[in-house]
Amino acid sequence: MEIIKIVLFFSILGAISSGIGGFLTTIFKIKSNKFTASLFEITGGIMTGIVCFDMLPESFSIASIWYSIFGVIIGVIIVYFINYFVEKNNNKINYKLKGKNSIVYSTTSVAVILSMGLHNAIEGLAIGSGFSYSYSLGLSLLISIFLHDIPEGMVVGITNKKDTDNVFNIIINTILVGSCVGIGCIIGLLVGKIDDKFIAFSLSIAAGAMLYIVSCDLIPYSKKLTNSKITSIMYILGIVIGAMFNRF
Repeated sequence: MEIIKIVLFFSILGAISSGIGGFLTTIFKIKSNKFTASLFEITGGIMTGIVCFDMLPESFSIASIWYSIFGVIIGVIIVYFINYFVEKNNNKINYKLKGKNSIVYSTTSVAVILSMGLHNAIEGLAIGSGFSYSYSLGLSLLISIFLHDIPEGMVVGITNKKDTDNVFNIIINTILVGSCVGIGCIIGLLVGKIDDKFIAFSLSIAAGAMLYIVSCDLIPYSKKLTNSKITSIMYILGIVIGAMFNRF
């Protein structure tokens, strides 16, 4: 029963955070590629800051650096194959979503929904592992991830808006993506109770996955929208914000 309560709590928290971002995209008409690219850049920066100034340093301090290096590699491989599956099976996915009253989602929308859902599950893994190690680390990760899930929800909402103007579908998609946090969190809590080495390993897996999403999904997509130097500066701003979360 306690495990169920934990899963529900973090799922609801993630759903609220991501749902806020999705809701904001339905209120404002966001048509500027530069603004959309800026959201991708600042989100990528926040994720990079959290990984480099919080998650990996903690992982290095908990156990041997080799656990962390191996974990990062595993995290990268996991997200790589998820993205590969989405790209290879996109036509099949679109066909299943196609119908008289349904929506045909683009490759980008499907990739963003699945990758962000996985991303949130891995973030939940980091939160659960963090709480298993120390309350302060878990709380720091929880606050930072809750805050940066808002712009991530906006990213999901914006890519969905290119396929549909249905407000209900957009908000539901962002809520579902955000709720995936609870899945990863419970895994992190259970694994973290086994040994500190598993905590370090879990944190580094999450770190590797997040870095892959930033470098291979968010930033490249941002550059497709615009090559503006201003949007690139938003990435730097995001890193600083992510680093500041470590002080909370």
